[in-house]
Amino acid sequence: MPIHDVGYRRLKNENNSSLFRWLAICRIGVQLALKSKWVKRLMLSAWLPVTYWAGGFFFVEKAIMADQLRAMGEGSSFDQFSMLALTESMTNRFWIFPGVNDLQEVFQTGDIPEIRNTAWRWMLMTFFRYPQAIIILFLVGFIAPSLISQDIRSRALLLYFSRPISRFEYIWGKLCVPSIFIILVTTLPALCLYSIALLMSPDISTLPQTWDIPVRIIIATFGLVLPTSAVALMLSSLTQETRFANFSWFAIWGLGHGAWLTIALATSLQMGRPLFDPAVMQSDIVTNWSAISLYNSLGSLQSYIFGFSTFTESWRGIISLFGITAFSMTILYRRVSSPV
Repeated sequence: MPIHDVGYRRLKNENNSSLFRWLAICRIGVQLALKSKWVKRLMLSAWLPVTYWAGGFFFVEKAIMADQLRAMGEGSSFDQFSMLALTESMTNRFWIFPGVNDLQEVFQTGDIPEIRNTAWRWMLMTFFRYPQAIIILFLVGFIAPSLISQDIRSRALLLYFSRPISRFEYIWGKLCVPSIFIILVTTLPALCLYSIALLMSPDISTLPQTWDIPVRIIIATFGLVLPTSAVALMLSSLTQETRFANFSWFAIWGLGHGAWLTIALATSLQMGRPLFDPAVMQSDIVTNWSAISLYNSLGSLQSYIFGFSTFTESWRGIISLFGITAFSMTILYRRVSSPV
């Protein structure tokens, strides 16, 4: 059968704006990542801690209500939820967590708006720092290593840049892939917890008391997304083998934190105190070397954003993250540019 009318033809579809060219790269990356069963399982697991932290908000609000009733002389059947009992319980169980001393001091003031704001901020900070950080470690490790390494191996970069796509648009589209998944397992669950806490509160007056918390959640997400996505994509661009990038991702987290724990252990043995004793964790040598751990650097930034440390206490981690991000983006841009 002969083929007729071969040549230039009028485009029947609408031409998309150049501002959204990166969106096609991002969409394909997300679709490919969602084909993995492990990615789906990790995303489901990321929402499981919400139930546990929701219980924490419940106990805090019950303790506040019990103290308010007791102050009005009406008594309360929730004696086990008193602020004193809650403070002692948190001090005994969570003494190794950052910000517990600040939380204890605020509980002793009796200022209900300040207690509520501080307790909510502390619980959301621990939510970001502990369960979600572990989820992100594995989630990004499954998603990001193949994003650029496969394009280099299959020469797909040349196909991308044969289109009117700039290197910045390509990098931005790839960066958005792990960023979207990080937002889905951190920002959305954290905002969900904040909404649950508002529903547990006695009246609408808690909203102006805690208005800054959603802003802190968004800023903390930005501080978490940019360094982790940049490092993961840089590793992906350095090799054609996905397994090498995957191994490097976990090695950076594991070796950095392991080296810091070794320093902390040596310091604890020298001081004759337990490993996670506040005197050991706040010693000069442990604090000065904390920036070698990507996990600790992110934790320092989150403590600063949620208001449980000053810039003087967190500057090492913040500067470390800024340097890591700038270095990773520079290497990533050069690696993407090299085939062209």
